[in-house]
Amino acid sequence: MGEEFKMSVRVDKNTAAKLAKELRAITQEAKVDTLAIITTTGARVAFFTKSTADPSEFSAISASLQNSANLAVNRVGFGDTTDIMVRCKSGFLILRNLGRFILVAGARNIESFTTSASVLVQHSPTIEEILSVIPEDQY
Repeated sequence: MGEEFKMSVRVDKNTAAKLAKELRAITQEAKVDTLAIITTTGARVAFFTKSTADPSEFSAISASLQNSANLAVNRVGFGDTTDIMVRCKSGFLILRNLGRFILVAGARNIESFTTSASVLVQHSPTIEEILSVIPEDQY
């Protein structure tokens, strides 16, 4: 339970507590090394990583990846993405589309990929509900 989530978008204490609770549950259930909630413009709502990744840079790149994928799939008529899954030699990254927000999770243990994807799907509705109180002018 020692995960410290850094929040950059201003949220009230109640919202921050609810969000932190959900994010802690995800890190425990999915065993992820990186977990973030960002806006589609790259602003950080919450960020945690065991790596040395720069939070601002990581958020901007992740938002760009999400937006680029949406452009690509819309060009071929598939509609917006629900998930983007990037499998690497030494880990994976999953980006889950939450409308105005993106839930990003990653881990070095590739064997936890399917579990992590499932956990993100399970927690997404609750996270979307929590995030719905954040006005667009807050980021």
